[in-house]
Amino acid sequence: MRQDSYPIVYKWNSFVSLTLAAFLAASPLLSQGDSKAKIKALNGLAKQGRAAVPGIAAYQHDPDPTVRFAATEALIDAGGIESADALRVSSQDGAPEVQRLAVAGIVNFYVPGYVRKGIRARLNAVSDKITRSTSELVIDPWVAVRAEDRDAILAVLRQAPHRDVKLQAAEALATLRVKQALPDLYPLLQSKDDALMLAALRAIETAGDKAAAQETVFLLRDLNDRIQARAISINGLFRNEAALPDLAEVFARGRSTASKAAALEAIAMIGSPESRGLLEQNLDSREDRLRGFAAEGLGRIAAPDLRSRLESLYQAEGSPRARLGQAFALVRLGQLDSDTFSPLTYLFNMLNSAAWNDYALNYLAELCRQEPVRAALRAKIAGATRSEKIGLAKILSREGTAADRPALDALANDRDRNVAEEGIRAVRALNARLP
Repeated sequence: MRQDSYPIVYKWNSFVSLTLAAFLAASPLLSQGDSKAKIKALNGLAKQGRAAVPGIAAYQHDPDPTVRFAATEALIDAGGIESADALRVSSQDGAPEVQRLAVAGIVNFYVPGYVRKGIRARLNAVSDKITRSTSELVIDPWVAVRAEDRDAILAVLRQAPHRDVKLQAAEALATLRVKQALPDLYPLLQSKDDALMLAALRAIETAGDKAAAQETVFLLRDLNDRIQARAISINGLFRNEAALPDLAEVFARGRSTASKAAALEAIAMIGSPESRGLLEQNLDSREDRLRGFAAEGLGRIAAPDLRSRLESLYQAEGSPRARLGQAFALVRLGQLDSDTFSPLTYLFNMLNSAAWNDYALNYLAELCRQEPVRAALRAKIAGATRSEKIGLAKILSREGTAADRPALDALANDRDRNVAEEGIRAVRALNARLP
């Protein structure tokens, strides 16, 4: 029987206070007052910042786990690279609560607020949107994780005897995009523990190694909807053609309409010519998401003989979900004009929609791997809205080339602060990717 899955949540106030309260109730040493005095001293040291780290570290080997927990908390509060170094020591502590907080603290060095504001891996039930939720914390592409921090968390994953500590380490590795963790994540997929399996799947996805998708194929028929959805997502995102027979089986005999839709989306993302017949059959589906996925997949297959049919469908379509996929397909097939009602303009304008922004962003990012599309979108910057500029900055940070640097520089200097902040992030990401 699998253990129930649950989100890992750290609340800087609630988690720390409740855990310390449990320690206080369980430890007879506290009646002597020494531990309380030490914790009070640690609270004072934490307020002094990085300079106090050596003083805080002196408490990391205290015999009372409540003091060691408080020391870990103080190190996170003090901040700085010195704290991250000291937290590696606490990550090997014998108390599981200390280990979990230390691992989260190491991540907090790279993602400020990871502990203070809370951690929650939001792994949604099967839906027709299988791309990673933006609520799942992950480091920016230009952030390099130090080998010593990575190895400390890997050691916790490998050696920790407590399941919850392993789970914390797996979630940390997902946030930090640790590709070196893959060999240690694969066994978790066989653990029959839903939470560990979900954490491992997310870490496999964020690691970005396309070859890793094959290790998840056996989960495409998993009975847990969230696990199945994540496995479908990974095989679609990583374009794993070897998974096509299994995905086609899920679409044909899936236990829910949602899982069938997710399977067709993954098939569309792979975009293999062998799937053309299945995709064409769904161009006129009664379900708008299936119509959209079918068009999307045919666009990737690049079947020019279907352009006229897709244009007719696009003009008559009333559903934004289906129309987005059709617009994507038409741009993929070479329809690059930028007039008011063109497919490319439609995709760009949908960056203004809270409901459809993610779809438009991902479609445009893929299309922007072609310079003519990037050039057409760069030409729209002058008249773009805030949401369109922010979306374009995100897209060019992922897919831009040296030719896009002037456009990103302009966005980084935009009068709108929100646009400028995203532009600055995009410039940093582009510079990290390019020589």
